[in-house]
Amino acid sequence: MKIRTLLVCAVVAAVAAGAGFAALPEHVFAKSETAAAVPAKAAPPAIRVVAAAPRELIERLAVNGTVIAREEAAAGTDLSGLTVVALNADEGDLVKKGQVLAVLDRSGLDAQMAQADASRAQADATIAQMQAQIGDTEVGVRQAQEELNRAKALQEKGVAAKMQFDNAVNAFDSARAKLGSAEKAMAASQAQLGVIDAQKANIALQITKSEVKAPADGLVLARNATLGGIVSSTGGPLFRIAISGELEFAAAVAETALPRLKPGMKATVVPAGGDPIEGTIRRISPEVDQKSRLGTLRIKFGQDGSGRVRAGSYARGEIEALRRTGLAVPASAVTFQGEAPFLQVVENGKVRSVAVTLGARAEGQVEVLSGIAEGTEVVARAGTFVADGDLVTPVRDEQTGAIAR
Repeated sequence: MKIRTLLVCAVVAAVAAGAGFAALPEHVFAKSETAAAVPAKAAPPAIRVVAAAPRELIERLAVNGTVIAREEAAAGTDLSGLTVVALNADEGDLVKKGQVLAVLDRSGLDAQMAQADASRAQADATIAQMQAQIGDTEVGVRQAQEELNRAKALQEKGVAAKMQFDNAVNAFDSARAKLGSAEKAMAASQAQLGVIDAQKANIALQITKSEVKAPADGLVLARNATLGGIVSSTGGPLFRIAISGELEFAAAVAETALPRLKPGMKATVVPAGGDPIEGTIRRISPEVDQKSRLGTLRIKFGQDGSGRVRAGSYARGEIEALRRTGLAVPASAVTFQGEAPFLQVVENGKVRSVAVTLGARAEGQVEVLSGIAEGTEVVARAGTFVADGDLVTPVRDEQTGAIAR
């Protein structure tokens, strides 16, 4: 080997001399047998590592939905064919319970009431006439009874003929029949009077319905009545009212996320074109839509929140589903073998995979429930360049200048 090296150096020197270059010293070309046989040892690759440390984990769930009334009331009428003659409220107005929102034309109802009053007066007169007739027939019955008693006494004495007695009996029966007929006519007149009173009560009720009143305090969301328009019992409500003026956020949530949510959880709602509004979950629907596989929840706004949004407007929300402190590492440090999670731990410059149990995920961090201890260094981006048993040079955030999260 040494002789071969010397021959190579000589050839190179000769070539250099023939090319017109000054001959270089032999020690420049010479290389020891030991140096040629042992190459320089390369350093292990540098890998960024992070230490597992306690962090506050805040898991947020993004949702989209619509601002709606918390409780809604409808103001309308079941009358048909009446004309709207006055409107006292419009969309956006705050109204009180019992306040007249619209007035309908009641002239036709007033005419019906006048007719019912005339019918009742007529029925009263008929009843008075029947009462007088009953009085006359009662007198006739008494007279017939007295005549019958006399005829009977005379017949028993043998003074009166049988025909006279029979005539008295017939007269008495006729008087009693007339009394019964008068009493039945009286009952019919009184029944007719009851029908008329019921008609009057119904007309009076319709007259009260000609004034459309607010069923509760609240905010008028919609007004479907128009001045001069004709109402219909099948035309829907004339006014829609948000009871107490309270609005809230209704959002659709995937069924897989519903088990993690509970009433009272904090949320932030950002209406279209508006500023964030703090709120809390008020109610979670117990039913999931079978077609969309979505459930619904209601988020109530904090103080003055209802005054900063409009019913029907789009909004997006963010629910704080979890907030706790736990041992965490970057989500990029986790690798999977099948469905089992692993972390690549770096100990004494050597990589080793460790099975772990994961918990909450939040803002790029994942909670480690078991498998490693606090301060354990793991490969920041696992599974890409290194495998178990590889030697690495750990590079920490303070060495790279990275900002710890």
